[in-house]
Amino acid sequence: MNRIPHHALLFLLGILVGCDYVRPTLNAPLKQWEPGGGYRFANVSQGGEDNSDSLLVIATFSGGGTRASALAFGVLRELARQQIVWEGQRKRFLDELDSISALSGGTFTAGYYVLHGDQIFHDFEPRFLRKDWESELRSRILRSPSNWIRLWSPYFGRTHILAELVDEALFNGKTYGDLLQRRRRPMLTIHATDMATLSRFEFEQTQFDWICSDLAQLPLARASAASAALPLMLSPITFKNYAGTCGFEYSKGIVESALKQSGTAAQRAKEYLSYLDAHKRPYIHLLDGGLSDNMALRAVLEARNLAGGVEKLLQYMRVTNVKKFVILAVSAETSPDVMDFGSYQIPTLAQAMRSLVDVPINRYSTDTVSLMRQAVKRTRDELGQRTRPADSPFAENADIYFINASLSEVVDPDERGALMKIPTGLSLTDEQIDRLLLAASRLIRGDPEFQRLMKDIDAGN
Repeated sequence: MNRIPHHALLFLLGILVGCDYVRPTLNAPLKQWEPGGGYRFANVSQGGEDNSDSLLVIATFSGGGTRASALAFGVLRELARQQIVWEGQRKRFLDELDSISALSGGTFTAGYYVLHGDQIFHDFEPRFLRKDWESELRSRILRSPSNWIRLWSPYFGRTHILAELVDEALFNGKTYGDLLQRRRRPMLTIHATDMATLSRFEFEQTQFDWICSDLAQLPLARASAASAALPLMLSPITFKNYAGTCGFEYSKGIVESALKQSGTAAQRAKEYLSYLDAHKRPYIHLLDGGLSDNMALRAVLEARNLAGGVEKLLQYMRVTNVKKFVILAVSAETSPDVMDFGSYQIPTLAQAMRSLVDVPINRYSTDTVSLMRQAVKRTRDELGQRTRPADSPFAENADIYFINASLSEVVDPDERGALMKIPTGLSLTDEQIDRLLLAASRLIRGDPEFQRLMKDIDAGN
């Protein structure tokens, strides 16, 4: 009789143990709900000379792998180069950045900047952008026996390995609690997609209150990996729903008002309410944030609708005397090349998978930009037609600006086509990164709304 080698028995035993016991640490419960507590904009910092409320800048970083990380980094670098005089203080435009909403590849840049500030300009390129993380991730999944054992567990997936990789590369075990202790802007909002409701799930305490979970204890890497969990390629990340255990009470007035409306406000309210039944929804499974909002702009649009207008939204953020409200969208969107589908042969599985993800994301992104332009125009018209009430967060003669630093806005068609062809994985060549960084600078400087904003700032308007 052939005997199984000792090391093989140990390996098989390891698999069985892994199946039963390899369970990643879940999100922590919230012991007691505190209205207004935890990681949210009002608790990050109060406006001051270094970062004023009067020039309120909200940036959004799209998904798209390392290409999105590189484009977002290029935008931050360009904003650091732009000098302004605001409220009598000479500073960089970047110093007035108040909030970043990001997903997938954009979270790597956003998270590192919010955590480390200007250090990003010294080590982010060699530490992250110019490394082949795609090969590293593949190696850890395919060539590591210890990970084979862990991956055999039904509770552990490929995205957990990505989270470990991102933590080593960028975050060093830091949590949202560490961000809260820094007490400085910008605020970081990462979002993923809830598999059950197909809705945006945001990593800020406002969202975590509904599931009675303490965001402060959650590692940044876990949120970033969840937001990058592209279907088929990576696995979902699972969170536990502790709803009903912390004394949380939602604002019935706001929710009931939203439910009476049609469209996104009512839908968003229903999505929030679904979390309150922990017996029906004991666990929340999250995928890539791009599936629900690849521009990261829907949060602004929907928050505006839920709050009852821009003024209500800014009041919730506890900002005052806003003279210029700036929304900056950074999008590394892709555009398929029709030449890739010129053959009579049936498209490959890889092509079909790319289309499966790209079609809804790109179509949705186009609609989102259109809706944002409409919302900005409507808000600008409203600001110009009436006198500010006493409790308005807007100052007299306030204005709003929408800057679209998206690859689709590149003017030169050849350059735009070349940028669109850059892959969305976790590895780029130095030439591709340099091209994206240059494009980011040109997109900012060439944007008509950015030019109008800088002209207004120079004129003291």
